[in-house]
Amino acid sequence: MKKLDLDDPSYANLLSSYKGLFDHVIDLMHLQVFSPEEYIVREQEEVASLRFLLLGKAKIAMIHEDGNRSIIHFVKPGEFIGELSFIGIETKPKDVIAINECVCLAIPMSQAKESLLRDPDFLLLINQYIGKKLLKRTWLNTKSRNYELKNRLAAYILMAECDGYYKEKHTETAEYLSISYRHLLHTLKSFLDKGLLVKEGRRYRINKIELESLAKDIND
Repeated sequence: MKKLDLDDPSYANLLSSYKGLFDHVIDLMHLQVFSPEEYIVREQEEVASLRFLLLGKAKIAMIHEDGNRSIIHFVKPGEFIGELSFIGIETKPKDVIAINECVCLAIPMSQAKESLLRDPDFLLLINQYIGKKLLKRTWLNTKSRNYELKNRLAAYILMAECDGYYKEKHTETAEYLSISYRHLLHTLKSFLDKGLLVKEGRRYRINKIELESLAKDIND
C-alpha cells in the first residue's frame, strides 16, 4: 500500500467530487493506493481505517472454518470499506482484496470514531448508505434469478475482470453463482467456443463488448 497526501496532483480530479462528505475531518485524511491482488483489509487483523473507494474495484471474501473462501461482494467506486466496523456491528472483518489498482480516501479508524460518530449528518449518511446497499443487494439477487446462467456468468466476469483478463477460481465462482462446478465448466466452454473468452495460461482474455451485451442490466 502506498500512502499519499490529498494534494497529490495524480488524483486531484477524483477528490473534487467527494471531499464534501468528510469536511469535518479532511485534515486527518490521506490517500491510499493498493496494487492488484493486494489486501486492503485482512480477516485476522483489526480494520485500521475507514475507507472510501475512489478508483478501482475490490472483492470481499469470507473464509470458512474448512479454509475455503467465498466471495460475497464486489466493491466499486463510491462505496465505503470498513463502515460496519466503524459503527461497531462487525467485530470480525472479512478479507477485502484489490482486483485492479484501488485508490481510497482514508481516515484512521480511531480518529473516524472520535470525530464522525458525533457528527449527526455523517451518521445519517452512513446509515442511508448501508440501507441502500442492503436494498441493492436484495434487488440484484432477486433480479438475477430471472436470467440464465450465461447472463449471470457474463456479469460476474465483468465484475471480476482486471485489465481485460478474468482469473477467478472456478470453485469460488460456482459458489457465488450458486451452481455446480460441472455446470460452470460447461458454460465456460461455451464462452470459449463463441469467442467470449480466450484462455491464456491460467487466465482468460475477455471479449468485453460481447460480455456486456450478454450481461444485460444485471450489474446496474
